[in-house]
Amino acid sequence: MQYEHNVELWRNKSLSDFWLTGRGLDNDKKGKGQTYAMFSHKLLGSEDMDAQAMAMTAILGAVSRVIDIVHGKNKFTVNFSSKESRTDFAAKKIALSGEPLFNPPPGYMMPDIVDVLTGMALHEAAHAQFSKTEYYTEMPGNSFMAVIRNVVEDVYIEQLTSLYYPGYAGYFWKYRRYEFDLDRTKWEHQPRKNLMENELNLRTTEFLLVMRSTGNYVSKIARVNQVADLLKKYIYIDNPARLEKLNTRTVAKRIYEELFGNLIQHDIAYSLPSSLLDYNNKGKHQAEPGNSNNSNKTNIPSDLQNLIQNMRQEQLQVANMSELMEAGLDPDYPPPPPPMVVFRRPLLDEGAVERYEQARSVVKPFVIRLRNRLSWANTRQIINQYQLPSGELDEDSLYQASFSNRIFRRTEVIDTRTRDLDICLLVDTSASMVYPAGEGISRVQLARNLAALFLEALEPVKSVKTWVFGFNLKGAVNLYELYSPSLSNKVRLGVTGAEGTTPEGTAVKYAALRMMSEGRPFVQKVLIVIADGNPNPGPETRLVKEQVKRLKALGCKTISILLGDRPPEYGYENIIPWTDYFSVTTEFGRLLKKLVEEN
Repeated sequence: MQYEHNVELWRNKSLSDFWLTGRGLDNDKKGKGQTYAMFSHKLLGSEDMDAQAMAMTAILGAVSRVIDIVHGKNKFTVNFSSKESRTDFAAKKIALSGEPLFNPPPGYMMPDIVDVLTGMALHEAAHAQFSKTEYYTEMPGNSFMAVIRNVVEDVYIEQLTSLYYPGYAGYFWKYRRYEFDLDRTKWEHQPRKNLMENELNLRTTEFLLVMRSTGNYVSKIARVNQVADLLKKYIYIDNPARLEKLNTRTVAKRIYEELFGNLIQHDIAYSLPSSLLDYNNKGKHQAEPGNSNNSNKTNIPSDLQNLIQNMRQEQLQVANMSELMEAGLDPDYPPPPPPMVVFRRPLLDEGAVERYEQARSVVKPFVIRLRNRLSWANTRQIINQYQLPSGELDEDSLYQASFSNRIFRRTEVIDTRTRDLDICLLVDTSASMVYPAGEGISRVQLARNLAALFLEALEPVKSVKTWVFGFNLKGAVNLYELYSPSLSNKVRLGVTGAEGTTPEGTAVKYAALRMMSEGRPFVQKVLIVIADGNPNPGPETRLVKEQVKRLKALGCKTISILLGDRPPEYGYENIIPWTDYFSVTTEFGRLLKKLVEEN
């Protein structure tokens, strides 16, 4: 078979080297992939959590590319497992064990580990695509049948995937070799005192190794080998359409009866509902919510897991933007790929709360002043109409209307006189924000104070919804979600830092798209940008002007608060140059009052 013919290739070559380095297997004769492998191992062993998260995010990218090729139409999401992240077939979310990364077998380089992780992910995706519903909603009545059921299903879905995508069968082989051959002791039979239970366990574990080992494992029990040959005749066929019609539940029952046919039969009735089955309860698939017995799924620290999810799974969008360098600078130099746009929720550090409280205390007088200016927005107005023929009794009219029925009044309560607004604040968090802004603070501190002023002043106005994002370019265009209607912890404003460059055009584009997608329909949109200098030259500068012009055409109001030496030349509808808090809050309050009063 072609599968067996390629075993030697899979044993000696990395299938993932192309995804990790951009080179194919043929160009790896001199071990060019090893430098990357050693570098990645150093990253994973580093105490720098950002470096670890970047390496693991790149690994997830390599795994996801293969999953997208094989099962792309199903749109599976791949991440590492933790307490909060388990394989969920219904939601098409795949969780991978981090064990191959942090405890690699001797001699395994990074491409080999990614091969194993890819095989794991392909296996889970194949379950979601090819396994019948009853596979993950039923549980056999005894543990021996549970193992048989899993083995039959695993062999079935891997063979089916290999028939449709022959070139990817090697990933299954690598995964099986890692799981079942490198440490075979975890699968080997453990003798039991009870002779019947001992024989049942022996046959079950032997059958598992015969079917899943990559080393042509042969059992000492003839019946086990005969049953394994029977299962291979059912599943190892070359017609995928015919194989898809196979009822694996019925096959598992047949295998169970043949394997234990000369022993006392155990009850194999199925029950509903149950957690998904696995080999010896190793937490292979998802578990029931709240089941504390599955703590062995936690193999990635929660902080690192959150950081990885921020980088890849939180909200990942690829920007449709021009190259970063000017066109025509060097026609022979290939343009860089467009940067990735990543929406992420920054992790709270120890000083975040203190920094936010400090910012709020600085702007507290101006918050009160701005709130007073907008206090009318939530003032309840009571309008009484008198001399009515019906309604509430107007006691003051009784003495003068002995023969009149016009002694009633009707009260109308108006909760607000404002229009609804969706407002997004974009804060520049590039490296230039570390420079002094005057008044003894840096620009990033000043921007944090203004963001706190913005949130605190608008908080009581019920008709206004707000979003706050920080933005910079460091490897990817990072949009840090500091506050939103779904993330109402204002303390995240305290984590704003200053690094990277200023991708203002891309930030304006994607923050506006986010606000419009999450905002209320037919509600006035407002975009406010706090920045201290020019956007990145070339495409970013042009993109700022294009996006501001486009937002104006869509009816979105745009406001630019200028810090530092930033020139007012990017087309924003309203510009507020920084002078002092009093002047900025006065102008900002005037604009807000005008916006909420407009018809």
